Amino acid sequence: MKSFQCPVCGNTTSVSPFQCKDYTVSKESFGIYTCEKCRYAATLPQPAPQDIGNYYLSEEYISHSDTKKGIVNRLYHIVRKRNTKDKLAVVSRFAAVRGSLLDVGCGTGYFLSVCRQNGWQIEGVELSNSARAVAEGRIGQPLFPSIAALEETGKRFDVITLWHVFEHLYDVNASFLQLKHLLKPEGGTLILALPNPLSADAVYYREYWAAYDVPRHLSHFSPESIRLLAEKHRMKVAAIIPMKFDAFYISMLSEGLKGSGKLKAFFNGFRHGYLSNHKAGKDGNYSSLIYVFK
Repeated sequence: MKSFQCPVCGNTTSVSPFQCKDYTVSKESFGIYTCEKCRYAATLPQPAPQDIGNYYLSEEYISHSDTKKGIVNRLYHIVRKRNTKDKLAVVSRFAAVRGSLLDVGCGTGYFLSVCRQNGWQIEGVELSNSARAVAEGRIGQPLFPSIAALEETGKRFDVITLWHVFEHLYDVNASFLQLKHLLKPEGGTLILALPNPLSADAVYYREYWAAYDVPRHLSHFSPESIRLLAEKHRMKVAAIIPMKFDAFYISMLSEGLKGSGKLKAFFNGFRHGYLSNHKAGKDGNYSSLIYVFK
């Protein structure tokens, strides 16, 4: 995308863009352009697909490294155990059967491992060679390096999950259709977890909001834009479920980006996470949301 055009509703008018910095790897700045109509937002300019891998080369990118260095990373691993139970509960609630499950962007394989322990037939896709190697060691089976490699097998799945992954994918419409076609036609369930740029913590932290994570997050989806995307491709949103822990974790990370010391980042992050969840209890705009599609 060299200029803004909303891939969801086609609108070419955006609200005033602002700049976000890549604090994790490159220290470069990128624009956040938000559609006036559906509130979908895009990171611009977007790195070329052949270059995007360079922006993941950091031990700080937790889902690819499994590092436990620092208080925020340790907190991530503590919360991950609870989140994994909650994710499995969502899958079990909406799946027609306990059959085949594909996790796209499976990172180091923690969720897949828990799913297999609970009776699921699992497959995973992970682009990062290092993360995929850790995941394969954890679950004891080979994983796919890309969705395209998986498509060649002709496999179809009862459930497909993307936990904070869809925002990383190029070409929103093609990616959504690709996932839809990997579902079994009868009773297939697609589950996406996404940051919500309309949440109170996103509005408060703005360019410091850690969940913008430019340029790795290419897209930033509002609830309305997700509903429109599903309708466009003849799927329906069966449920929207909050991820309440994310407001605290993202707020703490955001405080760090603002330059707050570790102790201040912890307490201020906890405070703004609480305030964000409190407001979301009224308007539904939690920091992260799980969307279940049928």
